Amino acid sequence: MENLAKQLTIRYAFLQSTYWVCQCAIYSFAAVYLHSKNFNNVQVGIVLALAAILSILIQPLVGAFADKTKKISLRHIVIVLMFVVFILAFLLYILPGSFLLISVIYISINAITFTINPLFNSMALYYLDKGIPMNYGLARGIGSIAFAVMSYLLGYFVNRFGAGILISIFLICYSFTILSAFLFKVDIPESLSTDLDPGSKVSLTQGNTEKQENAPTGILTFFIKYKRFIFFLLGTAMIYYSHSLINTYLINIIENVGGNSTDMGISLSIAAALELPAMAGFTYIVKKVKSNKLVTISAFFFVIKAIVTWMAPNVFMIHLSQGCQLLSYAIFTPASVYYVNSIMDDHDKVKGQAMLGVALAGIAGSTANITGGKILDTLGVSDMLMLGTIATVIGFIIIYFSTEKKTVKIS
Repeated sequence: MENLAKQLTIRYAFLQSTYWVCQCAIYSFAAVYLHSKNFNNVQVGIVLALAAILSILIQPLVGAFADKTKKISLRHIVIVLMFVVFILAFLLYILPGSFLLISVIYISINAITFTINPLFNSMALYYLDKGIPMNYGLARGIGSIAFAVMSYLLGYFVNRFGAGILISIFLICYSFTILSAFLFKVDIPESLSTDLDPGSKVSLTQGNTEKQENAPTGILTFFIKYKRFIFFLLGTAMIYYSHSLINTYLINIIENVGGNSTDMGISLSIAAALELPAMAGFTYIVKKVKSNKLVTISAFFFVIKAIVTWMAPNVFMIHLSQGCQLLSYAIFTPASVYYVNSIMDDHDKVKGQAMLGVALAGIAGSTANITGGKILDTLGVSDMLMLGTIATVIGFIIIYFSTEKKTVKIS
């Protein structure tokens, strides 16, 4: 059991690391790349917003298909989507860079990568629900460290070689992401799946322990069934609104206080590096504190981060605000995954994770990108961050009252 869990943790860490390295290049540095192609702030926002909106359409469909199908594994669905991303990125690299072509390809790449992320969570939860105690938090935290290193390196490379290098780096790194998806599989011995020691089983159902064998739920029925979950998704989208604004327009925020792309890389690195301690220790933390409480606590620290970023007078304070990542994003990311899994019946779990992805990358991302670019060009950085802070406060209040309190601690 211990050896199997260790294998899965290592393979999942490889999967998360390669994915977040690629996301750093294609999404976190999106504004830098698109500005180099003569996109203005509004156009950058529209491109990323359309990517998020497209992911809103794709994610529920993929999630519903994955819940229903018995012929194709979730891992194979992910691999197919990855190959589509690689082909699109290669076309972006070799074809002439017209405004329309760059927009269409960039939208498609990001929409699919947004869709893939919650599927990774479901892949890990499959093994956790089988009772294999892989360390999800540690693996996800290692992904953050990889993101931190890549953020720093990209800041340096872009300053030295220009933004054109981003797509080349993405293609190289994405090859390893595809490889990592192929490798994320272990055979579960029949004796292990039937004779697990109850004390060693990692239960993520937290109070929803009855296994449901009903047919998979349709989208409309799903939301009727999980009414409070709708409000949780709304609150989540609102706290992620400011988070998305900061990430997408960080180069503008940094430049507004006198920094450059190197400072942006350092700032991203600080935030990502601080995610590891919380994520690595999350498996222990969630045994002591209920996932619904962790979600609420981390949502509060999103508020703190939004306020500090809004009020920051210089680059140092921007870097300092990223320190809040330790108790906001680093806790909320695994806690929300565990929480959603705990309130869903078995046949709705992939769909539940997909809906969480819709709220985070889809609704929050699209709204932030559309409004952020417009506010930047008309009112400026400070007003954009003020709006983000207000949304985050409201989102925290909604999450506080919408999380279900019946969950129990993981043993």
